[in-house]
Amino acid sequence: MSHSNMKKSTLLLLLTLPAMFTAIGQNHATLRGVIYDEKTNEPLPYANIIVLHKYIGSVSNESGDFYLKSSDLYDTDTISFQYIGYDTKKYLVGDLDSVITVSLKEALINLNETFVYGNPPDAKDIIKKVVENKAANYKTIGSKNQVFIRKRDVSDIEELSTDLKKNSISQLDEQMIQNTLIKIPRHLTSYTDMLGDLYFLSDHTDSLKVNPLRTVSLKEIEIAELDQFGKIFENLFNETQEEEYWKVKTGILSQKLDIEKDPDGDTLAETKPGKDSTNVKYYASNIRYWLKYASINDTREWEFLYDTRKYQYDLLGGSHVNDEDVYIIDFVPKSGGEYIGRVYISTTTYALIRADYEYAVGKTGRDFQLFGIGYTEDYFKASIYFEKKDHSYQLKYFSKISGAHFSLDRNIALIKKQKRWLTDKTLNEIKVNMNLAVKTRASVEALFLEHQAISESQFNHYRQPRFMKVVYVDQFTDQLWDGYPIIEPTKRMREYKKQEVDW
Repeated sequence: MSHSNMKKSTLLLLLTLPAMFTAIGQNHATLRGVIYDEKTNEPLPYANIIVLHKYIGSVSNESGDFYLKSSDLYDTDTISFQYIGYDTKKYLVGDLDSVITVSLKEALINLNETFVYGNPPDAKDIIKKVVENKAANYKTIGSKNQVFIRKRDVSDIEELSTDLKKNSISQLDEQMIQNTLIKIPRHLTSYTDMLGDLYFLSDHTDSLKVNPLRTVSLKEIEIAELDQFGKIFENLFNETQEEEYWKVKTGILSQKLDIEKDPDGDTLAETKPGKDSTNVKYYASNIRYWLKYASINDTREWEFLYDTRKYQYDLLGGSHVNDEDVYIIDFVPKSGGEYIGRVYISTTTYALIRADYEYAVGKTGRDFQLFGIGYTEDYFKASIYFEKKDHSYQLKYFSKISGAHFSLDRNIALIKKQKRWLTDKTLNEIKVNMNLAVKTRASVEALFLEHQAISESQFNHYRQPRFMKVVYVDQFTDQLWDGYPIIEPTKRMREYKKQEVDW
């Protein structure tokens, strides 16, 4: 309040003093830092950073770095740094510099001392009870959640070539195809950050609505030839008549393309976003797919919970987190298992509180090599954490990174057909032999920042927008998310720049 306004009346001054003193105590400096193990000096990824008595917090990224929104912090606030199995440290904001380093000391409870009159429970039995109690522990609650999501995709094209075998589409020719292939970068990287509200409906795991608040995307170079290709095929598909259809064929395998309408009946023109926007419905579909991992229903990605005969379990000890005692169990694969990692399980409800795991050395996921098609899942690393809310365990954050190698050396045809009584007539066809080898790495991180219970009527009342604005940038800077709660970007993200290519 200005000096002249404060002179208006003594009463007004008295009323405004509390707000003034609060403002004076506010810390406007950016608060960021790194959290690491006191003994090993290794960074602690996905550690919890919590402002006590407020629903404010964050997690460290995969490198142990963290960031807190400064506008929410005051000198009198206490920040708690927590990592399961480690002693918690607490600091007053006023005692901290703008950049800090936090070391945490490992602290495991010896269960042999805890169970004085009997032996500690069997580790495998504890694991089995996670699945047995899953339905009771994890429920979809009608809620509005502010969430920060980061999606990263990296592709390294090792080989890319084509040989045109047949073509009756006049808009395409061999020279156009080759010119486009030459200009495709052999290293492709994209990052997309989204802060928004997710609406969930009770007992309906697939019900999701999205309110995007801010989206920032770092994209690769735009290639005019690819845009031209897209326009050509868009025009071809739009010209498809009622009794005509398109299909993709390779060998004896074929798949009809559904190009008429999307699942909700919208036409292509109605769902096409503008230059600086994207379709919310499709993005919501991606979020729904990513969140399926947190349901703990996938028996492959959660194999160590569902197929215990493939693993060796070791009960290391116990710890305390969020007013709950937890078992800490390490697991390694036997001959048939894939993963190695550590889980934290409630001693009373047998809920999985946290899991950190990855492929063990020499292990892979799906591996398919047949008829000129190769696919190998060669990398997997995940971390997930749940918090107890409203008598149920709700997702607080997760990070999942998956990598694969894909190869293709086959003839592929795109064919336009006309329906007839006996045999459908071929109207147009383009057939190429494609030789492709690419290595991919995809990751998604989600941090749930705020949680608010809502009713079914509130869920139904909210209308999801058709499009959301996207801020496209060439390089990540702190100003992009200044004042917003986010996961601290990694060093690689900060150093990444949109490729500059001179054609």
